[in-house]
Amino acid sequence: MEKEKYWLRKVAKYDYIILYGAGLVGGLTAKRLLANGLEHKIVGYAVSKRDKESPSGEKVNELYVYEIQELKRYAKEALVIVATMPVLHDVITRTLRENGFEQYSLVTTKLYDSFCRNYIADFRRTKTVSFPENVKKRILFLASDNNRTSGAFLCMAELCEMIEEQRKRKQTGKVEDDFAVLVVLPEYGTGEELLIQKGIPYTYIPSKDWGYEIARDQDGIAKLKFAVGQLSNYKAKRELERLIREQSVNLVHCNTTYTYVGALAAKACGIPVVWHLRENMEHQGYRFFTRKWALRLIQQAEQIIAVSEYIRYLLPIRGPEQIRVVYDAVELGTLPVRERVILGMDTVHMMIVGAITPYKGQEELIEACYLLSKKKEITFHLQIVGTGEAAYVEQLREKTRQYHLERQVEFYGASREVGKLYEKADIVFMCSKAEPYGRVTVEAMMTGCLVIGARSGATTELIRAGETGFLYEPGNAGALADCIQKAVSCPEQSRILAKKGQAFARRTFTKERNLCQILEVYREVLRK
Repeated sequence: MEKEKYWLRKVAKYDYIILYGAGLVGGLTAKRLLANGLEHKIVGYAVSKRDKESPSGEKVNELYVYEIQELKRYAKEALVIVATMPVLHDVITRTLRENGFEQYSLVTTKLYDSFCRNYIADFRRTKTVSFPENVKKRILFLASDNNRTSGAFLCMAELCEMIEEQRKRKQTGKVEDDFAVLVVLPEYGTGEELLIQKGIPYTYIPSKDWGYEIARDQDGIAKLKFAVGQLSNYKAKRELERLIREQSVNLVHCNTTYTYVGALAAKACGIPVVWHLRENMEHQGYRFFTRKWALRLIQQAEQIIAVSEYIRYLLPIRGPEQIRVVYDAVELGTLPVRERVILGMDTVHMMIVGAITPYKGQEELIEACYLLSKKKEITFHLQIVGTGEAAYVEQLREKTRQYHLERQVEFYGASREVGKLYEKADIVFMCSKAEPYGRVTVEAMMTGCLVIGARSGATTELIRAGETGFLYEPGNAGALADCIQKAVSCPEQSRILAKKGQAFARRTFTKERNLCQILEVYREVLRK
């Protein structure tokens, strides 16, 4: 088995090291090289092409990012570490050879796993986190992932930030409550950066969720491996119990439907659980590995929170009236607020934001664009913002080529400044057939875009058809195309709807309202 220490011995022999890939894998690889004293050998990150939002001279983890052509002078003597997902290795090694690089090392899945284990071990050995001594109400948050682009993780981070801000105000005597938070991360990821940025204390206790891929349902070997993997959660449960007791935790908050180990530990320690249901697992391609037991465990939580009415009625647990609906807040501070007029240019600027998957409806939108292009009545440009499985993204690209939409449809990729994109968009789409909440919908409304959504999931709770936006029947590309046509042909009406949607979103999905509702849940549970 390939392990970090053996790999480091090989890498250390070279005078120059170039990291190909500045994403999740590249970032962790850089951290492991730096942790082992090899910073003087690292030239920087290499990428095939610098993305649109990355200026020349950009730094990631204190290392410069270059296009591979800029580093050709190191071709003969440098070792290039290909630090990307394995699916890209063949393409990248071919690019390296074309540019004269002959020496490279691939970060395999096993090696990456070794990096993760060692990073977490170093973190736990060198960093001690705890609640402030004088705080009486201590909330332990259990994250189900560690991804700063995940809506569930982002909402958790913003909620924790609000609680921490209120605690600091409490020190000045301005508020009554005395809550503090600590987040437990189950795996290495980019969410850690967000927690550091927001000043939220966190620690690592590796664990696995109980979401099993539906696509592998007939694969007996995969099921067996999944079941064996769940056994590692017994260790996680014991570590969580120890943390709960050492830190005098009062309440465990399970952040999503997927994470459950925190609930087991809380039950063993005799403290209450608040369980946040944020998603429709089956429409994300997963289901509970042991459904009956999972539903029973969720049922035992002292309070269940759903992010929408749609989610409230989704699982057959408890009387729906006992499940509290709390809409997530969307932080307006990161979004543009200046007044603007949509649909004022010759070209209609349209956008869809989110993970590129069959569940998000990008294909349906491309088909609607094809129908619009045939009519030749509207000049439009569509940005598909987000990332997804390479094979599915290529499938969508191929469809745009078949429809001759290469100039009208742009695959933008991930964006760290999506607020600037909203500001330039006239129409934003929510085409998901089973959206559990719709953070993108709220963000688009807040920034003054007209939103067109599928009449399904929680989208119907956020958009009032004909009042704050448009709704169309999901699965019907023709209906979606008609909706776009109507919006563009009646610009004044569309501007009025966008303004009303903006006012509704800014009034309804506020940080203050969200914090007040969540803290009231905590108070009720702790009083019991």
